[in-house]
This record gives sequence, structure tokens and C-alpha cells, in this order.
Amino acid sequence: MSDETPVEQWNVSAEGWAHWAARAADYLVPATEKMLDLANVKSGCRVLDVGCGSGEQTVIAARRVGDTGHVLAIDIAAPMITATEKTVREAGMRNVSTRVCPADALVGNGERFDAAISRLVLMLIPDPVAAARAVQTVLRTGGLFAAIVTGDPTKTTFNAIALDILARHGGKTDWEDRPGSIRSLVDPARLEAVMANAGFTDVAVSSIATVQRLESAAAATTMIREGFAFYRAMIAHLPQQRQDAAWNELEQALRRFEDADGFAGPGELNLVVGRKP
Repeated sequence: MSDETPVEQWNVSAEGWAHWAARAADYLVPATEKMLDLANVKSGCRVLDVGCGSGEQTVIAARRVGDTGHVLAIDIAAPMITATEKTVREAGMRNVSTRVCPADALVGNGERFDAAISRLVLMLIPDPVAAARAVQTVLRTGGLFAAIVTGDPTKTTFNAIALDILARHGGKTDWEDRPGSIRSLVDPARLEAVMANAGFTDVAVSSIATVQRLESAAAATTMIREGFAFYRAMIAHLPQQRQDAAWNELEQALRRFEDADGFAGPGELNLVVGRKP
């Protein structure tokens, strides 16, 4: 990977992520609604959103909890919090607050939440057990934490192709099982163990199929290039000419997913939920 820290990676990619999330996040809505169902997010709840990104799921949660509930959205990257605040403002939500911090920064300050959610973040945290344990600490007894992570790479074909091409160009051979890798929690047993080792009970893992739709393979490549920090970091150390060659190869490879309606990239996401005893 590049020498950038996760915070630096997301600081660089935040603007691109926010731009593409607004255009491409529809494919995540069914999984997001399921995550909120698993966490029992409902009217009046106080909810923690861990790694809020550009805030699309924050707004969905805020609509569920209503005027009598509240969502605290946190992220380690300040530009992501800025993007979330913009998303929340444009949605007209008044029941959301934001904070630049990791989950463990909340421990010991007395705040408590009825539910916690995290969308496509837990697998990117170098110590996911510690992060989940921090979330467990700030939940009320019986509170639920539900998270979405990446699923089986053989069923997430376009992402798998992208990662394999970029890893090959970047000379990365040991990245898949490394803590903080985008594939670090694709194994349901490992994902379940993270939650159990963090102190959660009644842990359950499920999966959901997705289809990422965009105008073209070129648009999909640009989305990955501008907004996906982990992917970009694979080749960030290379000279620009070699980076461009990797992106060009990726665009050619992704054209197999184009049809009459544009680009349709198949995928799968894992969901996990656990209860604070």
C-alpha cells in the first residue's frame, strides 16, 4: 500500500467519495435499510453512525428516528464530516450532530446510544475488535450494533477485478488478509468472531446481493479512481504514467459489465449484528 495513513487516504479521497456517493449510492439502499432493521433503529432512538463518510446512511437513519430521536455521525477524516454536514443540511435534517473522532474517543464521556450502525467501514479499521468493543461500551444494555462490510469477492466481480488489477500493478501480494484490508472481513466466521470478541452476544451474519449501476465502465473506473481510498492507495506510490496504465487496463476490463442500460456491476455485501448484554 502507499505510505499514507488511513486518515490521509480519506482526506485525499473525501471530495471524490462524496461526489460519487451522491450519484452511485442507490445500490446500497436495500442493504442500508436492512442494517437499520437489524439495529432496530426506530422513532425516538439515539443512534451512533461510525464512519459516516458522506452521510447518506446518516440521513436515512435520521428520518427513521424522527424529531424525538438523534443521530451522532462520526468519522476520522474531517473532510468526510464536512461532506456529511452538507448531505444532512441538503436533506433538511435537524436531528443530526457530527464529530471528527474514532469510536474509542467516545468511551468514558458518558454518552449512551440505543443503536449503532456502520456502513462499509469496519473492515477498513486495522483493529476492528477494538473499534467494535468501543461501540459496545457506549451502547445501552440490550442495544444493537449492525454493520455492513464487503462480501464474497467471487460474487463482487467488478470490485474483485479492480482490486486484482491495481494490486498487480502496485506489486501488492500480501494485502488481502492484512488488518484494514477491504477484504479482511469477507469471511463470515471472521466477521462473527470480531463481534463476539468485542463482547457482543446474539451475533448473526447475513448477506445481500447488490448491483452497482452507472453510465459506463469509464464512469465506474473514474468513481473508483476518485473516491475509493483503499483502491487508489494500491498504486499511489507509482509514477503517474504507470498509474494511468493501471486505470486504463481497469476500464477495459470493466467493459464486460456494460449492457444496453450502461454499466451493471454485480456484488455482495455482508451484514452483521450483535447485542450488548
